[in-house]
Amino acid sequence: MKISELIDRFVEVKAVKEDLAEQVKQCNEKLAAIEADIMEQMSNAGISQAASDKASCNMKKVTHPAITDWDAFYKHVAQTGEFELLHKRLSSAAIRERWEAGKEIPGTVATSSWEVVVRRKN
Repeated sequence: MKISELIDRFVEVKAVKEDLAEQVKQCNEKLAAIEADIMEQMSNAGISQAASDKASCNMKKVTHPAITDWDAFYKHVAQTGEFELLHKRLSSAAIRERWEAGKEIPGTVATSSWEVVVRRKN
């Protein structure tokens, strides 16, 4: 297959992927609305479990962390060494900015990879 044919095929497959992503987005919105209705009806009925012929469900309270003071949180992590409270992921943009400014960041190294960038003409 010629490069031009591969590029056209890439654009075609990407369009299919975008259509599927939109369908997934719409499905997620529908699921969220249905879930909200289930929760409302279960709450109104004073129940935490329900079932149908196809499935059963339960409603439970789940605790999620939220930050109210980043400075206090970072200070705690630095003092206690509890770095597992953070995700181990670099901010590529922030690291690149510092490298471009000539700053070294201990424990990091630059790696390179090739990427293909395809832009549609229309």
